[in-house]
Amino acid sequence: MVISCGARLIPNTEIRVQAVRYIVSGGILTVLYSVVYWMLAAPLRTPPLVANMIGFLCALICGWALHSRWTFRGQGDRAKRHVAYGRFVAVNLAGFGLNSFWVWMIVGRLGGDVALPILPIAIVTPAFMFLANRFWTFG
Repeated sequence: MVISCGARLIPNTEIRVQAVRYIVSGGILTVLYSVVYWMLAAPLRTPPLVANMIGFLCALICGWALHSRWTFRGQGDRAKRHVAYGRFVAVNLAGFGLNSFWVWMIVGRLGGDVALPILPIAIVTPAFMFLANRFWTFG
C-alpha cells in the first residue's frame, strides 16, 4: 500500500519507520519539554505560559538535531537545509501556539492543575507536528 503525497507515492514502510523514529525522538522531546515546564510552573511557581515558552525553546533546539539527523534522515534536499530549518521553526511555532492554547485553556480558563495540559501536549500536538514535518518541513 502507498500513500499519495502530491505527485509522488510514498511507501508505507518509509512512513512507518519515520513514525517509529518520531515516536521515540518525540517522546524524548516531550519528556524534556514536560519536565522543564512542570519544574518551572509547579515547584518554582513561574507563570505557566512563561514556563511553556522556556520548555518549548529547550525542545526546539534539541528537536532540530534529533529530527533532522535521525527521524527524517535522508528525506528532502540536503542542499536546502536552511529552507527546512525555516520550515521547522514555523511548524514548531505552530506547535508552541497549540501548546500555549492548551495551557491557557486548561490552567487559565478552566482553573485546572498545571500538570493537566501535559496530556494534550503529549498526544494532540505531536500528531500535528509529525504530519507537518513529514510532508512540509522535510518533504
